[in-house]
Amino acid sequence: MVQKPARVKCRFSGVAPAAPALPCYGPMFRRACALIALAVAGVLVARAHPAAADEAAFRQRNEDYVHAFLKSDVAYFQHTLADDFIAVLADGRLIDKAGFLQQAVHRPDAEELRLRDVVVRMFPASAVVTAMVSYHRGDGTAVTTRYSMLYVRRGDDWTVEWIQWTRLALP
Repeated sequence: MVQKPARVKCRFSGVAPAAPALPCYGPMFRRACALIALAVAGVLVARAHPAAADEAAFRQRNEDYVHAFLKSDVAYFQHTLADDFIAVLADGRLIDKAGFLQQAVHRPDAEELRLRDVVVRMFPASAVVTAMVSYHRGDGTAVTTRYSMLYVRRGDDWTVEWIQWTRLALP
């Protein structure tokens, strides 16, 4: 025959604890446990939904990419593009990292470049950045393009794996 342990009233609340094997703690301990539980829940939510700081970092990466494009900064692209990088150009051609670097050597024919509608979508090990870019060529021709760029986390670093440009018809 199993004996039931004696129930002891808690001196703080006057209520017998539900599990006699656990000691009875007062209101301060319960508040501390509640705060710890909230902190743990906050960490879990932050991991599930990346913080605004992560989005800001990708907006900055996007700005850095555009500045590197305008300056023909091949060293930036050599570091940022994944070895198996693929790009779909606005005319539908595919190029790899080597082809992209060959094109990046030449300064683009782009003046008064403006970014609009930048959207960053974060995932645990990747991010997608989309935006619309408008500029004028040296001859005055207006160009508007929408692009999407896929970043993938590799260790502690992020690399651009894929990008696609789509030329938009002007109204």
